[in-house]
Amino acid sequence: MRERALGISGLRRNRARWGCALATLALGACASQPDETANGIAANVIENATVIANVGAPAGAVAAAPAGFDPASAPMGSAPGGAWPYFSLMEGYEPLSLKNRPGDSSRELQHDVAYDRYEFFDGKKVIPVEGQLYTRRALGKGVSIFQAQKTYEKLVKDLGGGTVWEGSGKEITDAKLKFADNRHRGLYNLGAEKGGTYMVRTPAGEIWVEVWKRWQDEDDSYWLTIVEKKALEMKAKLLDAEQMKAALDAQGHVALYINFDTDATAIKPDSQPILAEIIKLLKAHPQLRLEVQGHTDNSGAAAHNQQLSTGRASAVLGALLAQGIAIDRLTAKGYGQTKPVADNATDDGKAKNRRVELVKR
Repeated sequence: MRERALGISGLRRNRARWGCALATLALGACASQPDETANGIAANVIENATVIANVGAPAGAVAAAPAGFDPASAPMGSAPGGAWPYFSLMEGYEPLSLKNRPGDSSRELQHDVAYDRYEFFDGKKVIPVEGQLYTRRALGKGVSIFQAQKTYEKLVKDLGGGTVWEGSGKEITDAKLKFADNRHRGLYNLGAEKGGTYMVRTPAGEIWVEVWKRWQDEDDSYWLTIVEKKALEMKAKLLDAEQMKAALDAQGHVALYINFDTDATAIKPDSQPILAEIIKLLKAHPQLRLEVQGHTDNSGAAAHNQQLSTGRASAVLGALLAQGIAIDRLTAKGYGQTKPVADNATDDGKAKNRRVELVKR
């Protein structure tokens, strides 16, 4: 076992470093090592879950600190073995699906995508983490949120990681903090919800785990989110003006993926290069007339999606008019969720359906 290889002194140093990771930055370093704490509760419940991982060295409990958690100060742990998402649901539990809960719309909040952004609470601040994301609502009976927390805490500690935070959503509301994207959390009563955040730093990066209990979920279900921090892998490139023109000539339309604020019509700054190419296209071909179409996925109410798509198409039109394009060359129209180009049952399909199209008139 790795514990024997490291020796008692090595284990205590790892525990001490986790204490430093959460200590106030002004302290500079830990003056003393934290006492070892018993994991009796976790040991009793760990049999209810499995982890597809190699067992590494356990780390000690982590105390909360005013400065919050500093990931860079966490000790190096072991990378989990096996396949993504590395950690299973509790024994006897299964993910929410159309089969087991056909009328439950919260399945739309489940994700398994190559790259996304998720925010974790560390007791003092919100920490955004970008990378591969997995979120599931685990359905089953007989497991309390405390048991789920202690199970995943133990699994992470066995890899050399530790506890970032455990508590209630009231700590978030009391600190007057908000998530930029709530996801499944705090849709009705954040202050009455409970959660736990755990992290292990590996040679390849960081693996974050969150266990969450929503206020409105009266059964024994819980939410499990796993993020493996990693850099964005570019799998697309910007269409230039002439490529847009070629697509318009060949197909009569071209799909563009312009980024907007979540559930809003404001165009994000990172989409300015796409707008610049559209303007270049229109200025290079003064006879070209276009309809700017907005499209959404099927998340939410159809009427809301119709309004959102119209607003986004109008926002793009407004950006083009502001750069001197004549208004008689452009129109804007929203189609909501009525013209999907991919299956809305998957995250990738939804992403393809959320688009702006330029259509020849």
